[in-house]
Amino acid sequence: MLPPQLLRVLRELLGPNVEVGAAAVAVVLTGIAARAYFGSVLFHPRYVVVWNIVRRVAAPILQRVVYRYLPFDIEVENDSEPNEYAATVELDPKPLALTLDQVREVEVPLLNGYKTAPDGRKERATFVWYYGPKPLQMLPRWLRRYQVDVTVFRREDGRYDLFVHAEANSYRPDLWFDHLFKGPSFDAAEGVERAQNALDDADVEWRVEGQQATERGA
Repeated sequence: MLPPQLLRVLRELLGPNVEVGAAAVAVVLTGIAARAYFGSVLFHPRYVVVWNIVRRVAAPILQRVVYRYLPFDIEVENDSEPNEYAATVELDPKPLALTLDQVREVEVPLLNGYKTAPDGRKERATFVWYYGPKPLQMLPRWLRRYQVDVTVFRREDGRYDLFVHAEANSYRPDLWFDHLFKGPSFDAAEGVERAQNALDDADVEWRVEGQQATERGA
């Protein structure tokens, strides 16, 4: 058993459940190492469709591993909520991500769950961009405090619905609890607004179902 003094320090750093905290931080640090090593090559938005296929296959397997071997339950597969609906667009996921990348430095996230829409549709793509302060000015942009998480679902008519939220950056080990359990940084309205602004800035035509198409990008 760990000495009481060490347990007290670990609880201050990782939260009351030291095992969960240690495992979560280890996963995040692994993600940071992968992101730093591979840079923006593998996670470039041009590969958003490829990564979706990988995530679709890997998510059920990872979920079984979590339930069986880890000391805590984490939902690798989770649901988007109705209030995260931001827009409907004509662009397919890859050109959409590449177009938004011109105004927001988009990339494919390594540490995000595989999502299902409120009506049961499975995601066709997911991508993020980062904003907010960094712990140190010298650190890369992908260690900013927040991220906008965009999930793309295909409609029967061939268009795509975007579900979006803002949340704590999944690469920040100091924010693992905030990200994992939808803490105070989680904000659907903020994510929706930022996504709609990005669509406007990129001159992408979009609409919210039941409303007229936006003036900008129309």
